[in-house]
Amino acid sequence: MCVLSRCLASRLTLALLGALCLAPFNAKADANLDFYRGKTVHLVNGGAAGSGYDLYSRMLAPWLEKKLGATVVVDSRPGAGMMTALNYTWMQPPDGLTLMLAPGEGAVLAKLTDDQAIRFDLLKFGLLARVNTAPRVLIVNPKSGFSTISDLLKTQRPLQIGAGGKTDAASDTSAVICHALKIPCKITIGYKSSAEFALAAVRGEVDGTILVEDSSVRYAQDNQLHGVLVTARERSKLMPNVPTIYESVALDAEALWWLDFREDIRKIGRLLIAPPNMAPDRLAFLQRITKEILTDPQALVEFEKQQQPAVFGEPKEISKLLEQSLTGLTPARQQEVKQVIIDKFY
Repeated sequence: MCVLSRCLASRLTLALLGALCLAPFNAKADANLDFYRGKTVHLVNGGAAGSGYDLYSRMLAPWLEKKLGATVVVDSRPGAGMMTALNYTWMQPPDGLTLMLAPGEGAVLAKLTDDQAIRFDLLKFGLLARVNTAPRVLIVNPKSGFSTISDLLKTQRPLQIGAGGKTDAASDTSAVICHALKIPCKITIGYKSSAEFALAAVRGEVDGTILVEDSSVRYAQDNQLHGVLVTARERSKLMPNVPTIYESVALDAEALWWLDFREDIRKIGRLLIAPPNMAPDRLAFLQRITKEILTDPQALVEFEKQQQPAVFGEPKEISKLLEQSLTGLTPARQQEVKQVIIDKFY
């Protein structure tokens, strides 16, 4: 009986200690919920209406509202390849009332290419999570004459690509592929959104463009555009019949370096971020509820139905990818990257 009593007492002590350890965390969580209740949160979106970023922002907003007890308003601020929205978010108070669905890839490439529009330090934002990353697809007008990878490799005329800006993922991914495969290309920029340059391909103003799989499949379903290749190592779940560039072409070491360089940046994906210098407890609170949303089975099913799948990434994991991408190149290689992405195909 004494042994049993001591065992029960030990268990009770451990339970009490556990409760005491959790109490500060729960108190902070409750304080943050009290802070958000009844307030308005601005979810900044740098994409134009109908773009993937716009759709993801509007998809996330009601889930954030449920978790925070706040009104979440999508605040669209397109321009400069979404750098306008990033600059704006950088300058906002770190109180948790401004969040942004940010183009992690575009921000990294803008830094690597010395984009003068940048007014922020990407590594200093409050990183909540990666929301999504997806394979990209080269999609073309069915009448363009570029139905297969073989057509690309033997073409004598430039492949005409439509894009928004020089680091908007469509243009820089195209530049890397054209450089790696030695394809003659001409990239036309200036379209205000991915929806606009995709429609330019539908109209035949350009041969095609590169979009993430969820955007590509919408145009492929109606046969407006045709998928030629997937730029990632894995095939697209939404367009499984489109081959990857890795499986379709004999790649030498230099070509592999270029494709893997861009693929590693692609894995950074779309990021949910907050302004820098947020209080650690509020940042941790927002990281926790973001993870709950992006791993909630019900939310994942809903996102899939809208063809906007969530691919959650832990903040620590994505921070490592960001730092590696921003600091891992030699000066000579960075200069080469800049020349290919900024100058070569314009």
